[in-house]
Amino acid sequence: MIEAAPNVATEPPDVDSPSGFARDFRALPLSLEARLGFNTRLGSSFDDATQEERWGASYAFAAYLAWRPEFALGLELDHSGLGRVRALSGQTSIDNEYTATGAWIGARAFPIRGERLDFFVNLRIGLVLQHVNALGTRGDTIERPAQSFSCSEWDGPGFGLGGALGLAYRLGRHVAFVSRLDLSGARLSGESLGTCADGIGSVASLSGSVGLAFEFETAPK
Repeated sequence: MIEAAPNVATEPPDVDSPSGFARDFRALPLSLEARLGFNTRLGSSFDDATQEERWGASYAFAAYLAWRPEFALGLELDHSGLGRVRALSGQTSIDNEYTATGAWIGARAFPIRGERLDFFVNLRIGLVLQHVNALGTRGDTIERPAQSFSCSEWDGPGFGLGGALGLAYRLGRHVAFVSRLDLSGARLSGESLGTCADGIGSVASLSGSVGLAFEFETAPK
């Protein structure tokens, strides 16, 4: 009598095992990122300022396409606070708040790229707009009382360059934690922006950010 072979249950592959994180670069993985952080302006832009703050919040979005383990190309959009400036002169008191918004083309090189941990060097080139919000009072003579005012103005774009070091740790097959440390420079105007306030001029900024990335394949295997 021939006995039937016992049923052997086959377990599904463990997608959380290290092998479950392997990328197929022939499928052109695309990574979409969103990050939040801080930005600090290096050096003073206004020598005659009564008070100057050089930091602000920042946020950024990016998309990077990889075709080889060592390289990726992408686009970035970021918005950074450049701080506040207060100036006092006679009856004139002005508080200016500056921000910068940039659109960038970026390239990444990966000295270390594993199944779960990536270390990358990020270079980018782009165009940057500056924006000022001004609030205060203006008065020319003693006979003429100071008048309150508020205004805002955009200017640019100016040329920008940047470099960054980054880490990405994959929490799942498609989701990763991302952190970056950026050094950027932008050539912005220091002339008067319309009738509102003086521009901030060329700036260099150091920023740090953390966020999440979602990665998916864009080409059939």
